[in-house]
Amino acid sequence: MNRSIKVNQQIRNLLLAGTLLLLLTACGSLEAGSESDRTGIATPANNPEPLVVPTVVENNPTAAPAASPDPERFSAYIGMIHPPLPESLTLGFAMLIQDVEDHSLTFVSDGADKMLWLSKLDHYDPDGSAYWEVKDVLDLSNMEAGLVLLPDGCLVDGALDSEILVAGKDGTVRLAWRANTTLDRFEVLPTKGIECHSDKAMDL
Repeated sequence: MNRSIKVNQQIRNLLLAGTLLLLLTACGSLEAGSESDRTGIATPANNPEPLVVPTVVENNPTAAPAASPDPERFSAYIGMIHPPLPESLTLGFAMLIQDVEDHSLTFVSDGADKMLWLSKLDHYDPDGSAYWEVKDVLDLSNMEAGLVLLPDGCLVDGALDSEILVAGKDGTVRLAWRANTTLDRFEVLPTKGIECHSDKAMDL
């Protein structure tokens, strides 16, 4: 009688151990199959992360803002001879492009609209005053707060380039353009390798 009870108890123990082993195996399988159960974060397959596109270019050789102005907004200025400026515009600065005698940069604003003109020498009057034709307009409206425009004094990989201008913040070049005096237009540039030292900084 005692032997029969002992055998039955051993069978029960074996069955209990087998059941426990099956439960542990099943739990391990569920844990491996669901990353979100352990971390609380859904896996990319179930919930992909959104693609975040930065709005600020910082030493990025491929990303850059558009250079071409809104044709409807700025077409009236292309081909305009100045001075004088239209009464609605306020002059920020005007300067010759270094090492280029027949091209200039002019920063003007019309309320919230801020523009940089690339102009080419058109003629001199009898008194020797220069008149310029606007060739291209760079839209500088709606820029990030705190940006500063540096229109000269820029180097690329240590070499001075008088056609380059940048917008920077906190000592970092964020946006860069070339005032191409051969093609008479502004071109977007990568910011990598550019540094500027200018005394003509203009808050944007």
